[in-house]
Amino acid sequence: MPRCATVLLLVLGASAAFAATVHTPTGDVEVEMVSVGPGLPRQGVGRGIVEAPPERVFRALTDYLHWEEFVPFLEESDANPRSDGAVVSRHRMLFPFPLGERRYAIAALHSVEGSHWRLDWSYVPGSGNVEDHRGSWVLTPLPGGRTRAVCRLFTDPGGAVPLWAVDRGTRSIVPWIFHGLRQHVRRSRYDALAPPAIN
Repeated sequence: MPRCATVLLLVLGASAAFAATVHTPTGDVEVEMVSVGPGLPRQGVGRGIVEAPPERVFRALTDYLHWEEFVPFLEESDANPRSDGAVVSRHRMLFPFPLGERRYAIAALHSVEGSHWRLDWSYVPGSGNVEDHRGSWVLTPLPGGRTRAVCRLFTDPGGAVPLWAVDRGTRSIVPWIFHGLRQHVRRSRYDALAPPAIN
């Protein structure tokens, strides 16, 4: 996971973060900011290619216990399965000033339907010090054992953080999530033929 001055500058809103296509060391990511309603931060939609088959990418994404290994600023994550099939994962994020530490839990559900692998997560109300947090991954196969991945990310930290600053941070962090994931999928723990067991 990148933790260098370059990433910090991007997340704090370097002007390059406003490009439609962001170049990372592991490939380009198209980023679109989508309105979800008046007075709310925008949702970031990232589209990119991962040089691994979707089954392998899916194994990495559903390994909630190790999300901190590829998500920027995520310091801790765990995985607790529920009887309804969801997995609750508690997160501790450590952002630069003025955001600081953010703690919350998400409920995640994943599924495979035909040639689509999908993961959705949403904030567990009252579980932390953010207003809202949700997102999804959709994976589809490409020739040559590659994956087209679409990531949607919405975060509302609440408090007095200006909307423009939240939008700029989201737009910057989405490509670096792709960058981290592209490296993360190479770990040998994802060589298995089935997704990680969570029950």
